[in-house]
Parts: sequence; structure tokens; C-alpha cells
Amino acid sequence: MKIETKYNIGDKVWVVYENQGEVCVYDTEITDIFIDKDGINYYGKEGTDYLEDLLISYNEKDKLLERILSIMNEIHKREKGADNIE
Repeated sequence: MKIETKYNIGDKVWVVYENQGEVCVYDTEITDIFIDKDGINYYGKEGTDYLEDLLISYNEKDKLLERILSIMNEIHKREKGADNIE
């Protein structure tokens, strides 16, 4: 059986996510791939596992910027909404 994944072992990717109101971005290299009931998990060289939606191919700089801006917009919306609650 052949299973195809978006990323392969050895691929360099960006990891992009929000952590307590901040956008976190760093790069890693895929070292392992694990598939379970929740989907495809990729492991980076630092031993952390990631779901596919947190990853962006290293060469896709436009998608990287788009993801950063999208997360920042969500943070700003939340903050603006919190300012109006009193």
C-alpha cells in the first residue's frame, strides 16, 4: 500500500501557530511521519509532532506571510472584542 502525504521525510517546513496572543514561527525538518485516527502527524528534528495544518513548505513564502497575517488579524479581533466587554 502506498500512502501519500503533503510533506516527506527530509522536507524543510515552517511551523506557524498562535501562543497566548503571539504568532510563533520557526523552521524545522521533517524526520518522521505517523498516521493515526486523528490524521497525519509530522515530527520535526526537535522531536515535536505537528498536524499538517500548522506546517507550510519552506519555499512558500507567500503562504507563510498570509498565515502570519491571518493569525494576527484573529488576535486583533479578539483583543478588540475584549476591549468592548465591561
